[in-house]
Amino acid sequence: MIPQPIFLSPGIALTLPIVFRPLEAKEYTDQLWFEKEEGVFCVALKASLPCYKLVCPPSLQLPMCAIGDTVETWFCLSNVGDLPTFFTWEVPVPFQILPTTGLLEPGLGCKIKVTFEPLIAVIHEVEALCWYGKSGKQKNSIHIQAAAKCAQLLVSIRHKQLEDQDPEGFQKVIHFGYVSVGCVAERQIRLYNPSAVNAPFKIEMAEDMLAKDQSFSCPTSQGIVPPGEKKCVSLFFHPKTLDSKAIDYFSIVPSGCATQTLLQVVGFCRGPDIALQHCCVNFNWVKLGEHPEQTLWIENRSNCPAHFQFDIDCQDSVFSIRPAFGTLAGKTRMTLHCAYQPTHPIICFRRVACLIHHQDPLFLDLIGTCHSESTKPAILRPQHLTWYRTHLARGLTLYPPDILAAMLKEKKLERDENGALMLPIEILPLLSIFTSHFVIGKISL
Repeated sequence: MIPQPIFLSPGIALTLPIVFRPLEAKEYTDQLWFEKEEGVFCVALKASLPCYKLVCPPSLQLPMCAIGDTVETWFCLSNVGDLPTFFTWEVPVPFQILPTTGLLEPGLGCKIKVTFEPLIAVIHEVEALCWYGKSGKQKNSIHIQAAAKCAQLLVSIRHKQLEDQDPEGFQKVIHFGYVSVGCVAERQIRLYNPSAVNAPFKIEMAEDMLAKDQSFSCPTSQGIVPPGEKKCVSLFFHPKTLDSKAIDYFSIVPSGCATQTLLQVVGFCRGPDIALQHCCVNFNWVKLGEHPEQTLWIENRSNCPAHFQFDIDCQDSVFSIRPAFGTLAGKTRMTLHCAYQPTHPIICFRRVACLIHHQDPLFLDLIGTCHSESTKPAILRPQHLTWYRTHLARGLTLYPPDILAAMLKEKKLERDENGALMLPIEILPLLSIFTSHFVIGKISL
């Protein structure tokens, strides 16, 4: 602008254009003077080039953290400059800043997260650098400080039993006792954190047990116990093999420098214990056309539920059992109805197998004799079954009854104390020591 006179009438306004053409990258200042009859006044002029400028806190303090754990905090990074700029953070371990890079428009800010994950128990102090501006040559720094500490974790057995072993600082033993197959038993351990920081932990099963058919399990594989608090962890025993003893090992591993705790778990498996009231149902003798019925109970003496089924599904059988199958809850009893429906005057016998899941089968003998007005066969009794099985074991069932009767008459057979047939015991003469010496000598030669 050059000096020039300006005449302003009352109520008239005039706009003066001012042009700024910088020659150097610096801040310019000047004054514009006005002279009038009453005196002189001036207007200050100031101008600068557009610049990059990011602002962040000078320091940052993070909470105390346990080794192996993670804490985080946030701060705001603001662009108070005139130009958009990219930024990049550099920070040493064990700190991490996210986002590491980004773009900020003028007048805007973004939340920056600082994560602290220590590996040793010391006080950590670092300088985090933020590079920005043209070619990333400008920088801001922030002083970050945080303390790391070893957490402590105390393990104890909850609802301790007499068989359990819970010594302080040594291997602990949890006994699940006897558990029925197909059932699940639960025991718990208590984790207490007396320290001032979180206590992260892991629960691991022994490596040599991973390939086996596991009977023990722990749904909690890892977790965190807050400062001064307790956490209960459940262990489960679900046996799969009857009449067996299962032993496994779990390790409670705290993070950092704390000592791990070894936990031994022991359990025994048992199956159902089904028993019948009688092993034989004797209908004695009945008249043709009668349909007698007798009852007996089947009992489950175990706590484990049991499934049973009688192998008697033939519709033409003169014997029937109701119900022929079912489920017995633990420590319960069920009444069975056995029916005899003969169609001919004959002797009837049937051995029925009771199949039981997870138990050896039981056998029930059903016997009965049917008489008519004209035909009256000999009455079959339980003693006859006992004799038959004894004769079968002694090989006498290979002979017909008339031969056995003749042998008994000829003293070639005898009866034992129960009345069953048996071969007579041959009494051999006792050899003297002198005779046996020469007999044995000849045999050896």
